Amino acid sequence: MKIINLRTYLLFLAPAFILFLLFYAAPIFSGFYYGFTDWRGFSFSANWVGLDNFVNVFKDPLFTTALRNIFILSVIVLLVQHVLAILFAVVLDQKLKGVSWMRAVIFYPAILNTVVIGYVWSYMYSPFVGFLPKMFDRLGLDGLAAIDWLGRPDIAIFSIAFVIIWQYIGYSMMIYMAGLQSIPQDIYESASIDGAGARQKFFRITLPLLMPAITVNTVLSVIGNLKQFEHIWVMTQGGPANSTQVFGSLIYQFAFKTSQPGYGTAMAMVLSVFILVVTFTQIRLLSRWEVKY
Repeated sequence: MKIINLRTYLLFLAPAFILFLLFYAAPIFSGFYYGFTDWRGFSFSANWVGLDNFVNVFKDPLFTTALRNIFILSVIVLLVQHVLAILFAVVLDQKLKGVSWMRAVIFYPAILNTVVIGYVWSYMYSPFVGFLPKMFDRLGLDGLAAIDWLGRPDIAIFSIAFVIIWQYIGYSMMIYMAGLQSIPQDIYESASIDGAGARQKFFRITLPLLMPAITVNTVLSVIGNLKQFEHIWVMTQGGPANSTQVFGSLIYQFAFKTSQPGYGTAMAMVLSVFILVVTFTQIRLLSRWEVKY
């Protein structure tokens, strides 16, 4: 009977396992090989170049540009999105009228298709037919109405950061709300008896006990920004003047636009290692701030 059950389990697992091998494992291992070659993508033949692709990645000025842009994007998103998400979570965790509706409204953008959001916001930012320039014009803010939000190298990255924050702030808020609901209420009651005010409770109880949720949100946010592609490619394609160029857009350009998939694969491997190192470092550092209760 046990043998029959095992065969049945394996039979049901086989389709998923085969799909995993075909669409996940095989591309990973083949990509690992092609990262060490000069493969052009037109045939299976490729010349072995060793570590040349990886050396060229670190010498490429576009790699440095992408690293700088990712750093700027990550800092903006971390500071703005998560501060606002914590504030929203604290407010909407109260028993107030309309709270459930507000939670749904704030969270809703997180479930929308990223490509669609990119196109919609590109239209809204358009200096000719966009909603934002027209709104600023109606309000008499001519200086803001005349700005090309995605066409100026000095502000394009901030415009995209705003869209990312708008889309995912609800997702971060829900994680923080789950963290808030896991904090025992008797801790707050004891603090009230000791004479602690709302500000003291927030900074001495809520924030320290929210560190596990902050760790999760920080790791997810940084990984998401390092892997950023859809918003960038739909809205600016890395422009203007590479001011929004990130790893994802660079990898796509090298792999599919300039017929250098070997070099693009090498850059993707560097990105994967970079994500692992950053994630591990974040978890180690942030876990030291977690408070046990």
